[in-house]
Amino acid sequence: MNNKRMIAISLAVVFALTLAACSPNDTIDYPKYSVVDNNELGCVELVYEGITYRPFGVFGHNKLRGAQIGVRDDSSDSKICEIKGYSSSEWIVDYLDGLMGGNMIYKAVGVTEIPTELEPYREYNY
Repeated sequence: MNNKRMIAISLAVVFALTLAACSPNDTIDYPKYSVVDNNELGCVELVYEGITYRPFGVFGHNKLRGAQIGVRDDSSDSKICEIKGYSSSEWIVDYLDGLMGGNMIYKAVGVTEIPTELEPYREYNY
């Protein structure tokens, strides 16, 4: 009887550990985009892996926002996302989570060709 009880307890522990190992990990360690104040231009820039991004414009819907690829290093509510169909080395979206959240498009410095789809959102000429 003792052996059966020990086996049952052992199986329960193994089962519990297996379930714990299979549970999804809610915390993803996203790359951090540095936030830099550009006092000369009067804007905030995001910098990641040597690429500097400057504000381009804002959109209210979520049709253009793709998968999250990073976070701002100064805000836990910020999510850096791809723009669907565009390279994240040229275009990104800074999405602020929350009640007053918005989607700020950032364009990499040096990008001169503006896609027709993004032109209506242009608010800045950096």
